This record gives sequence, structure tokens and C-alpha cells, in this order.
Amino acid sequence: MAELQKLSAPHCILLAVQFASEANINALRILTARRQDAFAPELSLRILLTYLPESVETSIYTQYLYDLATSPRLQSEKPVVALDISLVKELSDSQARRRTNKLHLLSLAHPLYRNESGLDPLTLFLIHRAHRIDSETGLLDLVAQLVVPFLDHSEYLRTWFISTVLPPLRLGYEYYPQNTIPSLDTFAQLKGTRAIELQLSNLQHARRAAHESENAGRDLRGVIGPWMCGANERKRRKLDVEQRRASIGQQQEHETDDWECLFEWLVHTSKDDLTLISSVIADWDGPKDIDLGGYDDGHVYMDEDRQRQLELRYAQSALASLYLVDGHSPETIKIEHAILTRVATLLDLDPPPDLNVGLVSIPSYDPTFPVSHDSSANVLQSEQLLRQDNILTQPGRNTFLLLELFIFSACVLSSVRHDVSVRDLAKMYLRDDSAEQFSLLQKILHSISSGPRTDDEQWRMIRTKLLWLWDWGAKKHEGGLNLGRGIFGKIERETFETEILKALLEGGHYSLAIKLYIQAPSDLQLPLPDVEKVVLASSMENYDNASNGNRTRGGMKRASDIIAAFGPYFPSSSRFRRTQALLSATHAMSFYSLILQHGVPFQPVNIRVSSDPLSLLRKLLSQNSRSYTHLDDLISIGQNLLVSMPSTLMDEDSSSFPCSNPAEVEKKKAAAERRVIGMAVEAALEEDDFETAYSYVINRLSPASPSDVSPAASESSQRFSMDSNYSVSLQPNDYSEDVSWRAAFLAGRHRSSPLSSSMTSGKSTARPHLRRLEQRMELLSQALLLAPPGHLEEVLAVWQQCEAEMTSLLAEETEIEQRFNDFADRKLPGAFANETVAVQPRREVGRGAVEEAPMGLFDVARGAAAAFSKSAFPLRGSNVSTSRAETRDIEGPQGRVSSDLTSESGSIGGGDEGRVRKRDMVANAVTGGLASGLGWVLGATPVQDQDSP
Repeated sequence: MAELQKLSAPHCILLAVQFASEANINALRILTARRQDAFAPELSLRILLTYLPESVETSIYTQYLYDLATSPRLQSEKPVVALDISLVKELSDSQARRRTNKLHLLSLAHPLYRNESGLDPLTLFLIHRAHRIDSETGLLDLVAQLVVPFLDHSEYLRTWFISTVLPPLRLGYEYYPQNTIPSLDTFAQLKGTRAIELQLSNLQHARRAAHESENAGRDLRGVIGPWMCGANERKRRKLDVEQRRASIGQQQEHETDDWECLFEWLVHTSKDDLTLISSVIADWDGPKDIDLGGYDDGHVYMDEDRQRQLELRYAQSALASLYLVDGHSPETIKIEHAILTRVATLLDLDPPPDLNVGLVSIPSYDPTFPVSHDSSANVLQSEQLLRQDNILTQPGRNTFLLLELFIFSACVLSSVRHDVSVRDLAKMYLRDDSAEQFSLLQKILHSISSGPRTDDEQWRMIRTKLLWLWDWGAKKHEGGLNLGRGIFGKIERETFETEILKALLEGGHYSLAIKLYIQAPSDLQLPLPDVEKVVLASSMENYDNASNGNRTRGGMKRASDIIAAFGPYFPSSSRFRRTQALLSATHAMSFYSLILQHGVPFQPVNIRVSSDPLSLLRKLLSQNSRSYTHLDDLISIGQNLLVSMPSTLMDEDSSSFPCSNPAEVEKKKAAAERRVIGMAVEAALEEDDFETAYSYVINRLSPASPSDVSPAASESSQRFSMDSNYSVSLQPNDYSEDVSWRAAFLAGRHRSSPLSSSMTSGKSTARPHLRRLEQRMELLSQALLLAPPGHLEEVLAVWQQCEAEMTSLLAEETEIEQRFNDFADRKLPGAFANETVAVQPRREVGRGAVEEAPMGLFDVARGAAAAFSKSAFPLRGSNVSTSRAETRDIEGPQGRVSSDLTSESGSIGGGDEGRVRKRDMVANAVTGGLASGLGWVLGATPVQDQDSP
């Protein structure tokens, strides 16, 4: 020991360094105890910090450290072992001093804590020693063994251990031993969002790998909570004065509180992993729920005011996290409901009802809600949701109830087969755009209608749910407002009900629609005229979308079913009657083949878009051989088309329909009938079926008497024109006389082909050509009766052609018969071959035997007309009956021809000889007209007017 006392201080320091390097704590302890003059406590700690190996068990030098900090040096203590001073004994003082100066003893303060003032040497040593142990060995558990015995030594040391050592120690040795952890140097420098993300990264990785999040609360309680205890110390800690001075201005402006960083992490993570955040909120009670492992020893790291403030921020974070979720699946809604239930517990509010409760138990709208439709949607931005003044997330009863309504709205929408996220619902609610809400309603109704079959009871429930979404269960609005309070509140109630009614009709739920909108007067939400309009529109929509006109399938069937179901409830509706007529006509047309332009088959919508639906019958007749023979069917189609007026069926002004009374309807039907007959006549003539055309004109288009000729025909007929081929087009909205005379004219000018069935068939008459000419002239006579003066010339031109043909045929027959008779006479025994047959001279054409006045210009005109009548109507019955006394050679053949023609026409016009035929009536009328017309031209005075004064 004497030699030890002789050593200089440098020699002692060198010897202490040697003992420390060898981890000879006992020798070092004796040395420092015997030579207190050479070793200050700080120097001993620095030697240990610098040269004691970091891997040495801390229990070896823990007591020594404690003695250095608290126990007095015992000068009289005998050494347990002898100290070996041979390593420094031979060194001179100067050599020892030089070597001592070369020693680089570490500072007790770690660089990270250099600016921490007021810390005692042992605290600084322990912190620095802990960092060196971790950096050199990575054995963080040795750090705990070193520091824990000294926690009572310093509150700073306790806080440092809890906030800096305990979190990584738990992460690396208890919670996630299979994962690497950051070094103590790195962890001590973490702050803000980066620290939160690093500490919870293991939790997120485990969640992704195993889809487990049951440890979420544990990690926040045992890792984040302890780390938060060092928030104040981290704020004061700076790396150096220069760096602090250079950056203090910006840091003071932008540095975020650690708790706020945690709340932001909760909100932002919810967007991608709501399940994890749900587990956090469910398992963690907030800032007060911290697991310090008993190392706090009753120390309070947060006062009550701060704790209450942070708890409210935690609740606000939970509310805000729900507004960032884009998911809309039923599972997401359940998680959101669970979070909302947890928030109710945190805020001491009544929990929300279960998601599967009835609509009666769902909360209703509260007029005290702080959110109005004037609020900006910017409050839903992620950086705005955690603002303390955010009207959607500010903790309180109203914001809680509003979010509750959003969640239940999403749940109700999910139950009606349309998933929408809470975030999107909140956006729509704040935007308050009626077009957006209406579009969503239509999508919902369409998805229901096009989805699995739904019965009436399910539809009734769906309507109830949609109405709850419209007003959120609010009571009847004051002032009779027609708007709701819910997510569909911007849609007017009538419009809302109209869309539901359309969906019911689209789904075929007619009986339910009748019960809800017609038979329930206490719950009438739509006026009956509006119901009628919707029903007809739905029927016409199905009609327009039909690909076939058959009412037993497809869109036509649905349209017919709608009208059949609702028709009895609108007995006085002209629109329903018109729709029924349209459906009947379309169904009847479906049995015919009809191809429109470009080879497109006929569809019902072609009727609706046509300004003249009857014109389709012309195409139908042209494309279906002998379809003109189904005249009654065609007439029914035409009448229904005209009465229905398809192009104006859905016009707003129903009073524009001209056929509101039965008389008008009958007039329209009669006009349609004559027009369709005219089309049938044209079609028959196109197929060279003259007999059918003749029958239609004579039996269906003949006027009752000559007086039926209407002067108005002369005006309307000016709208008609004939092309170069003399094809007459029968246009709509014309008078019946126009159709009649033109149909008669078309048939009268028609020349049947030699191969025509009517010309070659075995008829009763032996002279089909003469019979055909008589029929044509009879038709032309009817055309003359009805034609306006402007068209008489062309009718008469055709008449003259027929007359020429008739004269030629009669002359030819007369000649043939004369030759036959002459030949027969010469063959008779006793015949006189050269006997001349006396021929009665032709009577003079002119005035009668009795003249009532001297012949004037008017008499000349009348004589000319009489002469014309003889040539124009040679087959009149009166002429035939007065010529029986004439000679057989001249009159016989012609008499037989007239008799035959008279018998043929008698079957059509009458049977006895005393009856005046139509053709004769026309002849008389034409004769009189021509006589008076020519006399007027010549300026003559009629005989009956000459005696007038």
C-alpha cells in the first residue's frame, strides 16, 4: 500500500485505466478508494465510461457506481487483494503525464443530451453508458439492467428510461422479438409522425401478414404511451446551440405535438386499414391508458386538464377517421358502427342502436344539428377533419348523432342493394345538389328493379326505407315544405314518389302501386293526374322499347298489362282509351310482315315517331301479298291508329286532343275507314286484282246519292297530285269524297293484264272485256260524280278512252255477228241472197218536235249536251228499251250486248228495268251541267227564264 501512496496522480489514472480495461472492478474500487486525491467521482465515471467493456455484466459494477454516487470512500478499508502496480511503477512522472494527456476520456454527457443542464454526473454516465452498450453490443436488456437500479436516483433518468428505453425494449424483446428494432441513438432522436410510424410499423406489418390486430391496444398502451411521457424532454433537447439557433424559428411554427401526430396517424391510417384503427379504438381507452411497467413509481406525467383535452382529441380522431373511409361494404359499415359505439362510451353518450333494428328505432333528424346545407364540403378534407372547430368532428352529441345518421343511411342503402361510403354520403349531404341526389335515387331504383325478384312486401319495405333516407324520420315540416332533411332531401316529395312509382311499374308490382298511390287516400303522395301520367309514360316506355308488336310477349306485354291493371281506375281518361287503341292496332299489325327503310324490321316505336301512322299501312299492303283482302282488319287498325294519335299521346296539354266526344271519334273513324279502303283499292290494283278493287269502290266507297257530292272537295282535292304514271297518292286528313273519287278513278283507269285471273276465270259472262269496260265506266261515272271541277278533264279523258274501246269492241262484235248472220241466211233454204235490208234512218240530233221558244244560243248548248250524252253513255237502259222495233241486222246485236251489260250491272245496282242506275244518274247530271255551262259561256238565257221580266 505504501507503494500505491507514492504513485503520482497520472500514475494512478493510468493504473485505473488498466483496471477498467481489464474489467477489474475490485482493483479499481480499491484504487479509487485509496487514492481519493487522484480520483474525483466524475473522473472515475469517465474512466469507466471510456474503458470498461460494454459487454461486462452490469451487476459487477452496479454497486461500485452506487458507491461513487452516494457512499463515502472508506480510507481504512483493507484491500481484499493486492494491487499490481508494476505496469506504471517504472514510468517517470513526465512519462506518466504524457501518457495521461494522450488519454481520450469520453464526456459524461452523451452528444444527444449535451444541452441538458442540471443533470448529475451519475445520470449523465448512465445515459451515456446505455447508448454505448446498445451501439456496441445491441443488447438493450443490459441497458435495463444498468439503469433500473438507479431509477430512484433521478426523475429525469426515470422519464428517460420509460420514454426512450422501455418502448424499443418491449418491441424487440417482448412484442416482436423476431423483428429488428432501431438503435437507442436512433430511437432517442425520433419525434413526431416519424416516431409514431416507426413504433407502430410492426403492428401494421403483423396486420398485413396475419390479418391480426388484437395487439393494437397493447402496442399503444405499452409502446406509444411510455414514449409520450418523454414529450416534454424531447422538446427541450437540441443537438447543439448553433443548430437550435438556426432552426428554432421554423420549428416553433411547424413543430407538431406528439399526441397530435398520433391522432393524425389514426385518422390517416383509417383510410387504408379501418380494421386496425377499429381495434386500436376498441382496445385502447386513450391517453390515460398507459402501461409504464411499474417504472413510474406513482409519478404523474399528465395533469387532469391535459388528460381531458387529449381524451376529447382522441374521440375527435375516432369521429374523423370515419369520414375518411372510402369503403362501403357491409363489413365496413359494421366496423364504423362499432367505432361509433366506442366513441359513445368515450364521450359518455347513449350508444347507437344495432344495425339490424327496425326503422322505428333508428334515430331521427335533430333540427339543432350544427351542420347546414350551406356548410362547405371542405370540412371533409383530411387536413381539416382534426381542426378543433370542425363542425363534423367536434366532439359532442350533435356531431355524434349526425355521424350516426350517416352510418345508418349507409346501412339502409346497403340493404336496398346500393353501397355508398359514409364519406360520400357526407359529401352529398353538404353539397345539397338535387341533381346528384336524383341520380343516386335512380341508380338505386334501377339496381333493385334489375336485380333479383322482389315481392310486394319487400318493395313496401324498400319504399319505407327510401322515405326515411329522404327525411331521416323528421316530423312534418313547418310551412308545408316539400323537401326533406335526409340525404335525398333536396328532391321534391312528388318527384321522389314518382320515381318509386316508376320502379314499381317497371318491376311489375301493379297491385302494390294501386294500393299505395290510388286506393290509400290517407297516404296519397301523388295527385291522381300525376299517377295517370306516370302510368301512361311507363306503358309507353315499354311500348317504345318493344321489338315486336305482339302484345303477348316482351315490352308490348308489359305495356298492355300496365294499361289493363290501371285502366279501371281511370274510366273517363281519354289517354287510356287512346293507349288501348294504339296497343290494339300495334298488336294487329304484328301479324303482318313489315320492313322499313334499310331493311329494319317494323317496331312499335315507328308508329309513335311517325307523323302519319296510317302511312305505315301502305307499306304493309305493299309487302304482304293479298293483305288487302283483310279489309275489316285493316280498317280496325287504321281507325285505332287515327283515334290514338300516337305522336301526341304524352303531350302535356291533353286538351289538344280533338276527339274528346263520341261524335268526333266517329267522324275520325269514318275518315280513317275510307282512307284505308282507298289504300286497299290501290294495293288490289297493284296486284292486278280489279274485281276486288271494283267491289271495294262500289260497295264501300259509293256515296248514298248524288247529293252527297261535297263542294268542299274542290278545295281539298287541290292538295293531291298525280305523277307521270298517273299514280294517285292518298294522303291523310282529306275528305272522304277525295278518297272516294280518286279510288274510283284509279280503278276506272286500270287496265287488267291479259293474264289476270279475273279476265281468265270462268265467269258467267261470255264477254269479259265488255263487262270490264262497263265496270270501268261505272267507276269513272262515280269519279265524275265526286271529282272536283279541276279534275273532270282528266276523268273525262279516261272516259273517252273507254268509250273508244267500247265502240271498237261493239263494232267488232257487230261486224262478226253480221257476217255470221249473213252466212247463216245464205245457208237457209229459200233465202233471198240479194235482198236489201231496209235500214231505219238515224234520228236527228237536236231539239225535240215541240219548241217552246225560238232556238237560241242556250238551245244550241243544250242540243250539244244531248248529243254528247248519247255518245258518252251508249249503254243507258232507256236507249236499249226503245229500239226493239228496229231491224234485226242492225239493232239485234247491239240490243243483245246492251241486255247482257244491263244484266251484269243489275247485280250490282239493281234488278228491275224501271230503276235508274248510278251511271245514268251521272250521265244526266253531266249532261245538265254541260248544257248549263255552255249556255252560260254563250250568254244565252235559259228557256224557263225567258218569260221573267
